[in-house]
Amino acid sequence: MARTLAGLFAMAAAHEAVATTAPQTTVEGLHWRIAPAADFSDNATVAARRKEQILVWDSAKDTRVAGEVLLLVDAPYDSVQPIVQRALSSFGTFTAEAENGPLAYLPEGWDRVLLSRRPDLRDALVDHFTLPRLQLAVSQGVITPAEMTQRLAQERARVDSVPQNRMSLDVFRVTYASWYATLKRSRVLSDKHDSTLTIRLLDVTAMFGHPATVVDISRDDNYPNPNAGLFKQLANFNVLSSPPARVVSDGIVPAPVFLAVRDALASLPNNMEIASTPLAWVKPVEPSDAVHPLVLRAPTTDGPIIKAQAIRWDTLVTSPRSLLYPHDLLTLPDGDLLVSAQMSDDSGWWQHVWRFHEANGEWKVENVWRGAEGTNRLSLSADGRTAWFDGAAESNTPRALIAYDVDAHRLIRHTVNWSGIERSDLQNPRWELAGDQLPTFFRHDYDSLIGGAGDDKNKLGHEYFTVMRPDTPPSSTDDTWPFHTAFASARQSMMSVRMKGNTLIWPVRWRDAKVFWVEDQPGIAELDASTGRVLRALALPQRFGTPDPQDATGVAQWVPTPLGSPEAGWIATGFVLTPDDDSQLPSSLRGTVAPHGRIVGMHVVDLNDGHVLSALLGPMDVLAAAARSAHGRYLVLGSNGPRHSGPRLVMWDIAQARTPVQLDASPSKSDVHALAFSWQGGDVWALGDRELFRWHLPDALRDSASPGSAPDQSHP
Repeated sequence: MARTLAGLFAMAAAHEAVATTAPQTTVEGLHWRIAPAADFSDNATVAARRKEQILVWDSAKDTRVAGEVLLLVDAPYDSVQPIVQRALSSFGTFTAEAENGPLAYLPEGWDRVLLSRRPDLRDALVDHFTLPRLQLAVSQGVITPAEMTQRLAQERARVDSVPQNRMSLDVFRVTYASWYATLKRSRVLSDKHDSTLTIRLLDVTAMFGHPATVVDISRDDNYPNPNAGLFKQLANFNVLSSPPARVVSDGIVPAPVFLAVRDALASLPNNMEIASTPLAWVKPVEPSDAVHPLVLRAPTTDGPIIKAQAIRWDTLVTSPRSLLYPHDLLTLPDGDLLVSAQMSDDSGWWQHVWRFHEANGEWKVENVWRGAEGTNRLSLSADGRTAWFDGAAESNTPRALIAYDVDAHRLIRHTVNWSGIERSDLQNPRWELAGDQLPTFFRHDYDSLIGGAGDDKNKLGHEYFTVMRPDTPPSSTDDTWPFHTAFASARQSMMSVRMKGNTLIWPVRWRDAKVFWVEDQPGIAELDASTGRVLRALALPQRFGTPDPQDATGVAQWVPTPLGSPEAGWIATGFVLTPDDDSQLPSSLRGTVAPHGRIVGMHVVDLNDGHVLSALLGPMDVLAAAARSAHGRYLVLGSNGPRHSGPRLVMWDIAQARTPVQLDASPSKSDVHALAFSWQGGDVWALGDRELFRWHLPDALRDSASPGSAPDQSHP
């Protein structure tokens, strides 16, 4: 013990007299200095009690204790190791071990340094592990050749992941030398702590392309947790939380050891660099293919203001004191409205569908359906004659598809029969009306649900995007309606590899008999309706989170279902972004968005040329609903203002990329639940908490329905 302490004090005093060329800042730009541990007792408890000097980092934002320090020397490992070993001899007897390890297994962080500086290794990984899988995916129609090219470029630029079986490649079996030395100080009666000082040397020549060695210095101090005592635990007892750890640990770098090693290495006629982490030496890799640019367009405010007519619909169906949760809204060809909502009455909670009819300035209501579950979404056929929803009359009965004959005011209930599929496996699959105007179900499956046999069925993975279609047209009476699996696309298996956010594929509201579109992690994709093969795919700008110039993948949360217009040839997908700063915003919005605040809107993709209009609604938390006019001339976006300050709507002219009018619902404080254009094209409707809002559009903005072209809408 005396020898160790003597060495510590001797080296601390001697370092001032040693000439050195070591830098005073780290590679990351941190300033380093020596300070008393007592100044940082919360993060260097043991060192403070021992009155030690430690290494700290100074940055523009704060000062913190160094938990680790790395010294990179442009010198061969065989020259550096003896110097370091001699420098440590004054501090005690270390337990040391030297070994050679393969490049496939490097200490944490160094694999990223290696890949960032060795494009040949990145290429070897991609050619061996990624390329064959992508080629198989193209051959099976799961991705397009253009997507394969893009993914290969992205993978060749990645440095943050290495396959587990990389040892199968010769280039990763090349070895590097390392030396690992530890000095332990166990607790004694007067000092109930233990410390482990670790010095690690790595030959990093393979990373830097010239002889180079790194020295890693750190110490772990373990001591009893003062909050783990019996009385402390009793005082802070919480049945929902785990008891505190009995031992806690601090990471520090003892100044005498750091200075001794630094000064010893300074005698070498070579450059030295200091860093706090191996990641400081990760070399930036320019992506081969940039992401789709994000160019946000803000609504204009020079159009005429149109005030909403507010209609109290709740008083037509219940008392003002009843609880009411609106769901969806449809406009019908004759001007009537269908509204769905959950409501309480004397018998409990029920789901409802009502039909509202205006005559002579007064609104009348017809109760279409009441049940225990369902009605969250309403869909109307393109001819406007059949409205669809799903629901269960009683809570203990399965949901059925319910068709409402608009002309006859009659309901037809279809119990779905899933051919060869257990109902317990379905978990309420989602449905949309397809090009034949009949419900098509979508779900996400694994091999076990569709009769596969592991990799023998699909070498790309075990996940599928499955589409189920009806075997026959629906009958005109209540019956059991059989559905079959039209196809199961392995494209779902290609969505879970290093992509951000939710990886599930979801359908677009798109009415086309030959194809349908889906939204996925990279963007949107067109699938053959009979085989599921991908016909084309379009990448999208950022849809969720902070804009990232390197990676724009990720489906947004809190947005409506993607909405398409076959007539106008576009698809709109929602986005919720949190810009880093005002430079990412249109000039008219700068200064209006709080730090880390959200802005919402939709990317409108022209399917002919791939051009994207990133149409903003504005600064708010969610995008509640969207609707398009009959021929896709207009898209209206709606949500709820900050702190329930009332409806916020914007109507975009897609071809002109502008907002021709301003839709005003003040002074209402209602939330927005659904939007819809009228079939005559002269009105925009919004479903509020207890109000219906109607905006009368100028005649020049009418987009009236015609055979085969009808308005459509969506919400989350």
